Amino acid sequence: MLRATDAAKFWRWFEEKSDDFRFFREMEPEECEELFESLTERLHLYCTSLFFEMRINAINEGEFIVTAEGVEEFFDDAEFLVSKAPEIDHWTFTALIPADEDNEGIEYEDLDLIPSEMWFTAIEDADMPDKLNLVIHFMDYDLVKMNEHLDTAIFLLLQSVLGEKMFAQHINVYTTSELPGDPDEGFPVLDRLPEYIAEMKKEGKKNMDDYR
Repeated sequence: MLRATDAAKFWRWFEEKSDDFRFFREMEPEECEELFESLTERLHLYCTSLFFEMRINAINEGEFIVTAEGVEEFFDDAEFLVSKAPEIDHWTFTALIPADEDNEGIEYEDLDLIPSEMWFTAIEDADMPDKLNLVIHFMDYDLVKMNEHLDTAIFLLLQSVLGEKMFAQHINVYTTSELPGDPDEGFPVLDRLPEYIAEMKKEGKKNMDDYR
């Protein structure tokens, strides 16, 4: 009952501020910063382990995404909160970061990662049959391997390719390496990872040859 009450309080506050968020680009920087700090504070009154992404398009329609930053323990809290969202004109609400349907990649700091130009090796662990250990392969690994932002960028890329929920539920650990050979000789393209996991869930262990 308390969770439902806290969710209702959050959405009442959000609805009052919804137009401010849609037009935040027109605010002074200090006013905008204060508005978003208030949003974080209000969200944390419901659950201190939830955060958000807000996307406002060119015609000022908004999407508010509640994320648990990959921590499965709090997925239910995110999904419950969004299930209680009211209908607000020009807004959509999403629980957990969704997969990017276009799969065009991400730009993070000075890195530009494109999944159709990367490859993977999936290593299955008998002790964790629902999860994979991944090696992400780059064609020109020497150009990125020392980049201090690489690990964070790979995390964000995998979350974009898979969505927050699938990433958390089916990826155990990941690392990066040079592509050890011709990409046409044994390595699936990274943007096929969702398909690989879907088939793994349906049929059990998969043969990597199916995805080359």
